[in-house]
Amino acid sequence: MFGPGSAFAEPSVTAVDAARHATYDLGFRVGGYGFRREGDNRPGEGWSECRMNGLGVFASRTVHGPIFVEAGLDMYSSADAPLGPAEGDLPIDRASGLVSVAAGARTQLTSWLRGYVQLGAGVEITRVSVPYEGDPIRATKAMPEGFFGVGLDLRVATRTYVGASFRTLAMGNFDYTAEELERNRSNGWTRPMSEDVFAASLDFAAQGQFYVRRDL
Repeated sequence: MFGPGSAFAEPSVTAVDAARHATYDLGFRVGGYGFRREGDNRPGEGWSECRMNGLGVFASRTVHGPIFVEAGLDMYSSADAPLGPAEGDLPIDRASGLVSVAAGARTQLTSWLRGYVQLGAGVEITRVSVPYEGDPIRATKAMPEGFFGVGLDLRVATRTYVGASFRTLAMGNFDYTAEELERNRSNGWTRPMSEDVFAASLDFAAQGQFYVRRDL
């Protein structure tokens, strides 16, 4: 009476329907970013200043239709080891925690692929140091960040996705140069103040991430 052909049969729920109605998801990501190297237009090298690698966790909630909000916590550290920084770069050791929130919109491209855009902001807590006469110059700073990102989610199982994203970051970077540090050392001048070495200014970085997310 209530078989597949019955008007009272319960409709099946497809994976696309499940994705559209999922309210929360949780994910894990790995990635890296690098700042724009001024004047260097070589492919793959133009965004390699102060390279950082790291990982993080994130969660998002669907607000209405395609609109969602996301919160994330990521840990990044300098990626120059073991070769060291590029010639002329400040030999900086940087470890950062990034707390971010974002709003975005998703679109279903196929039954197994969806894309999204997002705009976000947050704060970077960073601990930085540079070597100096056996006694590194150190500082801890809190700096704002903002980003615009695009990404793709590939469904690999029910409620489970792998994906990749690309972000343009606007965040703090340090203008003090390796040449200034060496000139100060060789001339025997007074030890540089950390406030001068780590005076931050707005800079742009390119970030790539890979992740796994699961609808809850």
